[in-house]
Amino acid sequence: MKRLIMLAVLCAFVLGASAASAADLKVSGAFVTDAAWMGGWDFDDEADSSAFDLKTRMDLVFQVVASEDLKAVFYTRTDALWGQDEFAAGATDAAIGVRRVYLDFNYAGVNFKTGFLPVTLPNEVGGSLILDEEVTAVVASGAFTENVDYMGAYIRVDSEAGDTNLTSNAQFDVYAAALPVTFDGFGMTPFVAYGNIGDNNSITDPDGDDETAGLEDASAYWLGTTYAVNAFDPIVVKGDINYGNLDADGEANDASGWAFTLDVAYTGMDMMTPEAYFVYTSGEDDDTTDGSERLPQIDPDWAIGTFFFGGDYFLQGSIDEEVLGFWALGAQLNDIASFAEGLTHQAIVIYAQGTNDEDWAKTQDFDGRTLSEEDSLIELDFNTYYKLMDELTVGLELGYLNLDADKDVWGEDGGSAYKVSTGIAYAF
Repeated sequence: MKRLIMLAVLCAFVLGASAASAADLKVSGAFVTDAAWMGGWDFDDEADSSAFDLKTRMDLVFQVVASEDLKAVFYTRTDALWGQDEFAAGATDAAIGVRRVYLDFNYAGVNFKTGFLPVTLPNEVGGSLILDEEVTAVVASGAFTENVDYMGAYIRVDSEAGDTNLTSNAQFDVYAAALPVTFDGFGMTPFVAYGNIGDNNSITDPDGDDETAGLEDASAYWLGTTYAVNAFDPIVVKGDINYGNLDADGEANDASGWAFTLDVAYTGMDMMTPEAYFVYTSGEDDDTTDGSERLPQIDPDWAIGTFFFGGDYFLQGSIDEEVLGFWALGAQLNDIASFAEGLTHQAIVIYAQGTNDEDWAKTQDFDGRTLSEEDSLIELDFNTYYKLMDELTVGLELGYLNLDADKDVWGEDGGSAYKVSTGIAYAF
């Protein structure tokens, strides 16, 4: 029944758009299938945690365009593992979900978007560590001058925003503003956001597991800026600075923390693009009575590399946990030209170490994702992509991780993890 209802909604949407004489229907999207061999992702060398899974995802984006100043967007996604979920033989329900539904229009020189849409706080490296997700919102943007733009947003965050330390069991409101500034050779986007948690809410603790009491009428704010310098082209420097503060009823429930990223790339070579980056996020200290020292988050989506921190091209090739309390130094070679046209490679090496106090870490369960000051991680990735056609890409992603965990802290030594991920992607 659910499948029939969803198909009926899609048909009504398409037919209604086609019947509207003043509107054009544009369709875009992507189809991806991948197969992934995974092992050691729990970083326990004594346990057999290997797996092999195949997964398919289909995205469809419908745009009903009345003019260059007015359109409506309807974005659906369906995905499932082979032999499971709604793709299993004899399944009666379709795993079709609505990813975005919003109105996009221009009026009096201002662009407005309203509905369920992607909202990302300004960032230059890897995404936003604070908010980078589909949410219900009203966003207004435009230009003050040739060099200065603006953005303002009202956001109502979903009660299932994810395992972050601002997830509530009822909605809360966020207000955000940004001021993109661009000059010849330099640009930056300072921003501010304020979140009003309100009554009858609770917030998960920074580990995203148990609800913490005493957080009614809590509030949070975030400050930050991006920066990008291309005055020394072909050397490009960019990065982000983020700070957040959560003020709760009890001091033990407060949180404040910060993050910094720096990325340097050399774009003057035809055969490859070298890139290096440094990331630092504040970690917990040994005093749990004064709250958390990690950056408060709303619903982040951030990655470096293509394995431990996320960032894989296909569907199953990254651990993709929202890790905080670490510093990392990475280097990679992007778009390495190969012997055949359309064939490229990517090589990545990352070293990461925790910034969380070891005494605090002793109170946590070992998961291989939380890093203390005594833990370190090495990631090695080698990825290959080949364009069969302009819209069709096949690829192979290889990854290796080694976690050196302090046994005195965790009771575990850590271990190695690997992935072999291959797939095909059609973008249209």
